[in-house]
Amino acid sequence: MKTLASRSFFRTFDLLLAATNPSLKLSRWSQDGVACTRERHSFGGGTYNFAVEVVTMTRPGCQGWTLVVVKEFWWSGDREKELRSTRWAQLLSGRRNDAIAWMREQEERLDREPGPSATATACGAV
Repeated sequence: MKTLASRSFFRTFDLLLAATNPSLKLSRWSQDGVACTRERHSFGGGTYNFAVEVVTMTRPGCQGWTLVVVKEFWWSGDREKELRSTRWAQLLSGRRNDAIAWMREQEERLDREPGPSATATACGAV
């Protein structure tokens, strides 16, 4: 994982999300010193529908950082045809290398420990 745009970054992000917030039931939780929040915005119309999921990850401290990961999903009005899906990540504060190093640590932990992470702590349900 070299950048926030790499396939390996999004693979690790998806695995981490599945392990720490199964079924996306929580709007807030923490993982290994990082506070996470999830928001979902959606619209359904006659011609098109879309949903945007935003996960904000914040690590406090002197080497702290804030990272936003966005996933967009677009469908035709009947939701049978996917029009477009995209995802992107943006570092809002801190150093990119610190955020990527944390993600690498999580990737290694997920590779060692299959199943839900024991260190995830729920902070609120949707």
